[in-house]
Amino acid sequence: MTDSAIVSPRTSFQTSRVGVLPYALTIFLSAALIFLVQPMFAKMVLPILGGAPSVWNVTLVCFQAALLLGYLYAHLLSRLASLRLQIIIHAIVVIMAASVLPLGLTGMLGDPDPHRPALWLSAAFALSIAPPFTALSATAPLIQSWYSRSGRPDAADPYYLYGASNIGSIIGLVAYPVLLEPLMSLSGQSFVWSSAYVLVGAALIACGWLAFNTGRHAGPNHTAGTVEDCPAPNWRERLTWLTLAFVPSSLLVGATTHITTDVAAGPFLWAPPLIAYIGSFIIVFSKAGPRATRWAVSVAPYVTAALLLFLCHNLFAAPLLPMLLLNITMVLVAGLVCHGTLAARRPSTAHLTEFYLIMSLGGVIGGAFNALLAPVLFNDVVEYPLVLLALLVLLPGTRGTWQRKDLAIATLSVLAVLAALAVTSATDRSGAIGALYILLVMPIVMMLISKDHRYLPTFAGALAYFGSGIVSAQHTPTLATERGFFGVVSVDEVDGLRRMIHGTTVHGAQYTDEVGRPTPLMYYHPDTPIGQAYAAFADKPRTGAVGLGVGASACLLSPNQSVTFFEIDPVVVRTAQNTDWFTFLSQCAPEAPIVLGDGRLTLMQASPASLDLLLIDAFSSDVVPTHLLTREAMRGYVSRLSDDGVLIFHISNRYMDLEPVLARIAEAEGLVMRAQRFQPDHAGDGLSILPTHAVVLARATSDLAALDTDARWRHVQSDGGRPWTDDYINMLGVLLAHQK
Repeated sequence: MTDSAIVSPRTSFQTSRVGVLPYALTIFLSAALIFLVQPMFAKMVLPILGGAPSVWNVTLVCFQAALLLGYLYAHLLSRLASLRLQIIIHAIVVIMAASVLPLGLTGMLGDPDPHRPALWLSAAFALSIAPPFTALSATAPLIQSWYSRSGRPDAADPYYLYGASNIGSIIGLVAYPVLLEPLMSLSGQSFVWSSAYVLVGAALIACGWLAFNTGRHAGPNHTAGTVEDCPAPNWRERLTWLTLAFVPSSLLVGATTHITTDVAAGPFLWAPPLIAYIGSFIIVFSKAGPRATRWAVSVAPYVTAALLLFLCHNLFAAPLLPMLLLNITMVLVAGLVCHGTLAARRPSTAHLTEFYLIMSLGGVIGGAFNALLAPVLFNDVVEYPLVLLALLVLLPGTRGTWQRKDLAIATLSVLAVLAALAVTSATDRSGAIGALYILLVMPIVMMLISKDHRYLPTFAGALAYFGSGIVSAQHTPTLATERGFFGVVSVDEVDGLRRMIHGTTVHGAQYTDEVGRPTPLMYYHPDTPIGQAYAAFADKPRTGAVGLGVGASACLLSPNQSVTFFEIDPVVVRTAQNTDWFTFLSQCAPEAPIVLGDGRLTLMQASPASLDLLLIDAFSSDVVPTHLLTREAMRGYVSRLSDDGVLIFHISNRYMDLEPVLARIAEAEGLVMRAQRFQPDHAGDGLSILPTHAVVLARATSDLAALDTDARWRHVQSDGGRPWTDDYINMLGVLLAHQK
């Protein structure tokens, strides 16, 4: 007599009536929690690490590593023959992981080391978030494994449950910047998440018990195959899985870095690329998956070509919205191509957990390559275009054989780049710019013409990208480039100016032929609001500056003034102190101390009322770190000022108007505020002085009397909006308001 012949009426009812809903709902809720906690944790550590965009990249790798650990745990646990034992063990793990709740940033590590911030961040994640996150990460593969043993008619193919996981992930990602971040404090978010963890943990164990009760009486027709029934995939197949997971993960980090470098580091820009990445999983594991994959394969060369044009060393400027959409589209297309190919090659359920384990490992390696390895290997951010070009090699249906027309296309691409180099050498940039653009676009055109070839499009695209770099360097010689955790710092020369560039933004410049005391230029020129403020308050002897740049503000000081700089990036300090490049510090403040670390934290180590004037001028590329723009931060600044001290904020930004943000904080803290938007007439070279937006704050109106006689400075009142705090920052609202 078979097992199916002795099924009790009650068990038969359970098997037929208890559907997939409990399993799908638990996977959905678990995934939502996983992707709610990612931006939440990143927001917790962002202020401590200077608001740098790389915080999210390293955080993402930490989460991917914890996800991998969860998948490994699920894989090993599913090897146990006893489902009952699996459930008991996992219940113990879920309970033990709850020991770190409610979520919060550990204080065991102290302040981060500016020389090794990634190590501190990884350790903080391991101690603060990793236990419950890892326990939840095992949910999707574990429940699918349990479901395959549940006795359900569709138990042999539970992969469709992966869709519930990815839908939950997307909802969690959307909910954080749209609902949780604008409406709830970090402490409130932590309480809600911790409470939900307890509920999901209980639901997870209940699902295991349900699968055990229904599956133990099911017949062989309702049970998934065993490892012995299904041969294991070979190592070539496993390597293919790994590669297909690596590429979209790397492109996800590359795209996120690209779009946050000049806008802001925050959940509203972290989430969209990750939503596109997760969304590709939903699509490819659905019925529409094969059709979507074919579409992505057909459009991938065109999207890659368009993005490559924008990446060609900023020869082609892109407005904010098209740039965002193009990068996010690239992540989606890459995900559909690679994840769609993965879905088509998925093994039987006997090897389900191994499949997810290897896929997760590829994701970790892809993220780690961008966030941890690339900054060591490359002085510039070249990993994004490199992996972008590697995607073209993975497109299915392409041919690897070389025909006569392929050689002709390769030759034309090389000749186009050589012609561009020749034109650049023969003329100045302004006279040859049109010809250069046309010549450098030709390899991109050749890339599209040869899109059916496996390697030729990558070759042509690489010629366009690296050729544009050589062309750019011929007219703007790069003297030095150094890459660190906080970004890429380079020094170049253009039109008689030596410039320091952080990311894509110029952070200071000096005339190459100037002898003696250098003239502050760009945002620090004496005519700008910053220069005006220093002149108006020249009688305030003790000054400080959060943000060093090239040290130009030191040359705005009067003889009776001293300065202390607060700078988080060691690379910036080394660049500013190198007298072969810049002499602001050596000529104007050779004895000025430079305190290394996050400006807000290190400033609090100074004595109260120890400064008479404080400049807040901390940027990462074009990003103003938001933790410097909260009520708590403002209280800290004011506490270090003397009774009649003055605070200057530099808030120039291409994408956001931060003046209302500071006005709300000023009103809440009882401060007075003046503001100026400065536009130079550009009668000179147009580079030595730039448009500048700055505000000045003080405790009393009388403290700003020196500015009130100047009509260029406006009185500013709050619009009545909610001021930012360490618990509440609504960057999305500020960005949208500026786009109107």
